[in-house]
Amino acid sequence: MKIRVDRHLKKVEFWAQGKEIQKVTGEELRRPNGHERLIHVFSRPRLMVDTAAISRLPSVRRDAVARLLEFPERVVEYDGVSVAWSDARYPGVWAPSIDTILFARAIRRLFGERHSRFIDSFLEIGCGSGFLSKYIIQKKRQIGAPISYAHIMDINRDALLSAMDAIEDVRGGTLVSYSLNRPKQGIKVARPFDLVISNPPYVSRPSSRDNNPFEGLFLYKEILERSRELMGRRSVLLTNFSSISKNEVYPAYQKQFRMKTLARMKVPLKIPLITARLSDESRKWVAYLEKHKKLMVDTRERSGYRYWQIIEIVECRMK
Repeated sequence: MKIRVDRHLKKVEFWAQGKEIQKVTGEELRRPNGHERLIHVFSRPRLMVDTAAISRLPSVRRDAVARLLEFPERVVEYDGVSVAWSDARYPGVWAPSIDTILFARAIRRLFGERHSRFIDSFLEIGCGSGFLSKYIIQKKRQIGAPISYAHIMDINRDALLSAMDAIEDVRGGTLVSYSLNRPKQGIKVARPFDLVISNPPYVSRPSSRDNNPFEGLFLYKEILERSRELMGRRSVLLTNFSSISKNEVYPAYQKQFRMKTLARMKVPLKIPLITARLSDESRKWVAYLEKHKKLMVDTRERSGYRYWQIIEIVECRMK
C-alpha cells in the first residue's frame, strides 16, 4: 500500500498498489505491477494511520481500508519523496510517522530561505526509515545546490539498512557514510556539519528527578553538550520538541541557541507500549505523565483519543 501526504498536510491518501488492487477492489489487471488505485482520502490528518478516523467510516469503506492495512509492505510519500518500509524487512524500525512528515515540511520551509543554499553537508542522528535524509538529498539537488556529504547514524542496524536502501538510488554524487552507534557510548563525528537533524525520544520517564530532568530524554542532552563539535558557527540544528517534555529541555536549548519554530501540530500520543496500561511499566509510565500534567487529556475521548501532545519542529542557530 501507499500512503501519500499532500504538501500542506491537509490530506492523507491511501492507495492500493499492484496485486493489492485485485484483493481490495476486485479489479483484475493483466499486468498489475506499476498500477495504483485510490482507496480513501482522509482530511485534516492527525496521524498517518488514524484508527479512530478509520473506525468512523461506513462499514464497507472501513473494511476496504482495513484490508489494505493487512499488507506487509508500505510506501510513504510526501512532496514527491517516498520510502518503502516493511517491519519484516527492517525489524524495530518505525515507518515514517506524522512527526516525520511535519519534520519534512519544516525542512521544506528551511530550504525556501535564501541563506540555506550554503548547506553543503548534513548529519542525521537517529535516521529511522531514512526518509528525512532522502528528502534532504533530493530537495537540495532540485534547488540546484546538491549536498556534497551526508553522515547518517542510528543505534539500530536495521534502521541503517533501511536508510541505505532508501538513499542509494537518489544520492548521485553525494558521498554518504553511515555509523552504528552503541547506546551510552556517545555521538562521535570527525567534523562539524552545516545541518544537523534529529527527532529524539521525547517522552520523559518516571525516574526523572529535579537533578536529572533529561531522564528518558538523553539524546537532547547529548546533542546539546556536543553541539559545538557537531556544528559550525553558521550551522543549523533542526529538532523536535513535544509539549510532553518541552519544559524540561527547551530552556537549556534557549541558553545556547536562537530558536525559531518552523512547524507545529497537535497530535494524539499513540504509543501503546506507553499508554495501553497493559503492563506494570506502562501503568507506572502513564501515571507519572498524568500526575505531572505532561499530557493533554480528553477524558471522554470525543476526539477518538485520550492523550494528546503538541509537537514542534524548531530551527536552532548558535548564539
